[in-house]
Formats: sequence, C-alpha cells, structure tokens
Amino acid sequence: MQFRFGWPGRGLNFAGRAVLIVAAALPGWVAGQTERNPPLRFGSVNSLSGPAVFPESSAAVRAYFESVNADGGIRGQRLELMVEDDKGNPAEARAAARRLVEKHGVLAMVGSASIVDCASNAGLYRSANLMSLQGTGVEPECFASSHVVPVNTGPYLSVRNALQFARETLKSTRPCAIILDIPGTRAAFDDVLQGWSLESGVAVVHVERFGPGADVEALVRQVEAKRCDAVVHTGVEPMVLEWVRTVQRLGVLARVPTIFLTPAYTQNVATELSATRLPIYCMAEFDPWSSRSLSLTHWRTMMQRSRVPPSSFSQGGYVSAQLLVRALRSIKGDITRDSVGAALRSVEDVELTMLGSRLSIGSNTRHNPNRATLPMKLDQGAWRIASAFWVVAP
Repeated sequence: MQFRFGWPGRGLNFAGRAVLIVAAALPGWVAGQTERNPPLRFGSVNSLSGPAVFPESSAAVRAYFESVNADGGIRGQRLELMVEDDKGNPAEARAAARRLVEKHGVLAMVGSASIVDCASNAGLYRSANLMSLQGTGVEPECFASSHVVPVNTGPYLSVRNALQFARETLKSTRPCAIILDIPGTRAAFDDVLQGWSLESGVAVVHVERFGPGADVEALVRQVEAKRCDAVVHTGVEPMVLEWVRTVQRLGVLARVPTIFLTPAYTQNVATELSATRLPIYCMAEFDPWSSRSLSLTHWRTMMQRSRVPPSSFSQGGYVSAQLLVRALRSIKGDITRDSVGAALRSVEDVELTMLGSRLSIGSNTRHNPNRATLPMKLDQGAWRIASAFWVVAP
C-alpha cells in the first residue's frame, strides 16, 4: 500500500517523503533557505552588569520577538535580537554599539536600557542613520538626540510631573527635591526645576544632591529644617529603602509625603516597607504593572511565559518592541535601515497599550514622546493608584 500526499505536481509515497525530509535537514539546504529568507536583525545595548543593571528591558523585547516569530515573523522573516552588555562603561558601550551597527548591520536598536549608551553612541546612531528605541532612557542625551527615542517618560519629566502632583493633589506649597547626582544629569534637572517653578509660580524651597554613600540622616534633617511639606526623591531602590528607614528611625516627617520616581515602583519596595505608615508615593511611567488593567493582559502573559520579572523596565522593553513591530508592518518596500528609520519617524499620534498619552516621533532633533506618569501610593505592602488621572507634561 502506498500513502499519497497532495503535494503540487506529484504524489509521493512514504519513502519518497522521508527522502525529502532528510534532504531538508541537510546543512546546504538550510543555508540556502537562510540566504533566501534572512532574519531581520536588531540590536540592544544594555547595562547588564556594573553599577546599575537593567536586564528586564531587552528580555521583554526578546519575548515579544519570539511571539511575533511564532506567528510567522514579518513577511516570513524572523526577528532576531542581538544584546550587548556595556557594563555601565562608556568605552564598552561604544565598542558594543559599533559591533552591532558596523559588524552585524542591525536595522535599528530596540529596548536598550543603559546608563551610558545615549551619551556614548548618539553620534554613531545619527551618522549611521539608525534609530534607537530606548526601553529605559536615563541620560539627558537620550532625550536630546535626533536618532534616539525613549519610550519611557524619563527622570526629568517625571520630576516635573511629581511636583505638579504634589501641588495640585497633595496641596504642597513648600516642595523640596532630593536629586541623585549622576554625572551629566545636573543641568537637565536644573532646567526642569526652574521651568516648573516658572510655570507653576511655586518655588522649590530646597534642592539637595547626593550620591552613593551620602549621609542620609543629614539629608532628612535638612528637609525637616526647611519645613518642606512634600519631597520629590530621585533615588534608585536601595536609596528609597534607606530614606524611608532613616525617616522612621529619626521619628520625623511623619506627615510629609515623599514622592519617588519609577525605580521605587517595585514589589520589593512594597514588601520591604509593608509596615510603614508614612505617606509614600511613586510615579509610574506606564499603566501600573501591579494593577489589574486589561491593557496589561498580553504583556503580563508574555512576561510570565518568558519568566521576565514584572516591572517598569520590562514594560519599556515591551512598548519599544511593540512600536518597532508596528513600524515594520507599515513598510511597503524593502525592509532596510533607512526604511525602518523612515517608518519610525512617521509615527504620529498613535495610541499604544500602557501609555498615558498618545505618542508621536517625527523628524525632531530631540525626543521625549512619553510625557505621562501615574501617581501610585504605598498602602500596607501594596502599590495602589493614587490619582484618577495621569499627570501629563505639556
């Protein structure tokens, strides 16, 4: 008995089909297929080791790419992500970007999350006409480049939005700012603080900068002495915990709210500070990952399947990948570095899941398209939404 299969132009018995299956597995056949249908290759420069690490963003991009590839990729071409670790070092960041741009010929960067990438590589991306969708933009250069587009709100507009929340919702008239002094960021924070004071007519009565190893007790005492009625604090997670524990130990500022930025918005902070009754807030840059919002369903399922921790960083990676894939699907001709860049620059007034405002890119010399943050409040070990409305910078 022969088994016949409806393949075009011939009927094959079982043995004949087996021959084709074996042939299909031969390296030469696979190489031929790869040449005819090569992957679409993208890069990501991340601080995966060093003083500050952001592994979730690129992991979220990879999870998104795997989902797209499972559905056939883009026009049958698989999406490939090449991730480089810059180790938080500018020289390593420059070398990593050059490998991706010049050796591997990536079409764009997506989901990069680094403390040195933008300052080190914005010029390279511009000269190569390559767009970089940052999952997490930190440096001022991330928001002041023609070819770098962060999808997160970023620390500068988040400070501005936190001050607005303090004034309009918490009724603060004497806000203070405690600013983590990362090299290269001072002028950007100064511009935001001065601009907000002019815009609102409310002075920031005390600004203090600090670095790792700072005397936190002295910082707390300064806030107490200045009679601040709200504090905006830009520290990362360990500094958030140290600030709150110091305030508790000293027994001061019991009614003074502290508003942290998105690095505080973690399950670890909520768990570690579950017993505090201090008024603690933070500014979420995306639809809150700890909420039950239906807009998070696809992201949450994808992150759980790929074992990527839920955080603002993995949200940034997801959104950057989502934006890239939308752009890729809009391209009519060949998918090249130039056509990908043109498709991204043509993004105008689009609505993406998890963003609190519509997003446009355009051919600007600087980009900060996500301008919204949502205030969250710590309540007995859980982050809860503190405002019915997003705070959106003009």
